[in-house]
Order: sequence, then C-alpha cells, then structure tokens
Amino acid sequence: MYPVTYEADYLKERNRLTTFFRYIVAIPWIIVAYAYMIAALVVIFIAWFALLFTGRYPEGMYNFVGGILRFTMRVQGFLYLQTDAWPSFGLKDDPAYPVRVHFAPRAAKQSRVSVFFRLILLVPLLLLSYLVSTLLSLVAAVSWVTIVFRGYQPAAIHNALAWALSWTTRVNAYAYLMRDEYPPVGDEIPVNVNPPAIEEQQYAAVEAGQQHEALDPVEAEKQDPPPPAPPAV
Repeated sequence: MYPVTYEADYLKERNRLTTFFRYIVAIPWIIVAYAYMIAALVVIFIAWFALLFTGRYPEGMYNFVGGILRFTMRVQGFLYLQTDAWPSFGLKDDPAYPVRVHFAPRAAKQSRVSVFFRLILLVPLLLLSYLVSTLLSLVAAVSWVTIVFRGYQPAAIHNALAWALSWTTRVNAYAYLMRDEYPPVGDEIPVNVNPPAIEEQQYAAVEAGQQHEALDPVEAEKQDPPPPAPPAV
C-alpha cells in the first residue's frame, strides 16, 4: 500500500439541490484552498533545500504540507461529488468526514538525488495526470447528471471518482516532496459498497441453483430421478 492514501465513503442517495449548484457553493473552499496552496509552495521550496542538505523533511513542514494536501483533497472530493458533506476549513484529520486522506510519518531519510531531479521525474506523472483529470471531469459530469435527474450516484461512478482522486492524491504527495516512492497507478483502498438490489425471488432462484449444483451425483439422482424409459414396441 502506498504511504499516502485517499478514501471516500459511498452514499447512494444524494442531495440534488447542492449537487446542481456545487461549483457555486464550493467557492469559499476553493478560495481558501488557493490561499493554502500559496503557503504550501513557500514551505515546499524551503523543504527542498532542507532535503538536499540534510536528507530529511523538517517534521513541522511535513505535517503542514500534509495537512494542506488533506484539505485540498477534501475540497476536490466535495467538488467532484464524492460527498455532499461540507468540508471543514482546518488541516487536521477528521475520521468522521466521508473523504479522508492519510499519510505515513515522514521517512527517516530521503534520497537527495530524487529530490534534486523531482521536476524532471514529475514529467511522466504530469502527462498521465492530464488524462486522469480529463477522465475525472467526464465521470463527474455523468455523476452530476445522474444525481440531479435521478437523485442517486451509482456505485461504479463513485468507484471511478475514488480511483481518479486517489491517483491525484499520490501524485500531489510526490510533487510536494513528501515521498520518494514513485506513485503507482493502482494500489487504492478498496471501496466497500452495498450490492445492487435484487428481488427476493431472484435470490431464491440463485440459491436453489447453487444448492442443486452442490449436491453429490447420488443425491442429485435421488432428488431428480431420470424419466422412465418408453415402453418397448
């Protein structure tokens, strides 16, 4: 499991009104996120020099940048319809909030070479991130239409959003110098959702079929005897 993770709770029934106006109601959080990001860029710049000279991310800076990563991903989760719950403006972990970002404690030692060439190493990730962000926007658009007109979010849409935002979280952590490990495309926390509703009669039919297949041949013959042979002419 990658040391930085993103997870989001699934809720099928969603609020049509706040979904319809999501980009408007999210404006205060977007403004605060931009302000936090300006502060994060200053801290990351200073941390870059600290990592080059000492090989360690100063702990206070690491926790501050990690808190901003957590906040910005909560805002993105809200903006891209992973949840209807209003995010807080703080940087601390909130286990009760439906969108959560966890990151491991800072590494005891980081690679100075990897830190020095981080901008170059980011190029392939940025190219892939462009594709992922395009996918994220398309899936969010489908989710918006489904919620506004039907009042619910399909589990498959939720999972696709969670996958794209998980990737974004890992790439951001790598760009913020929090980790030396190259972020994988997969390795997300599985999203647990309820199975789609099935009628009781369908459940009964499926269970009956499974029980019949599970019987031994002798028992099956007892329960389903072969038809009698036709009389000889």
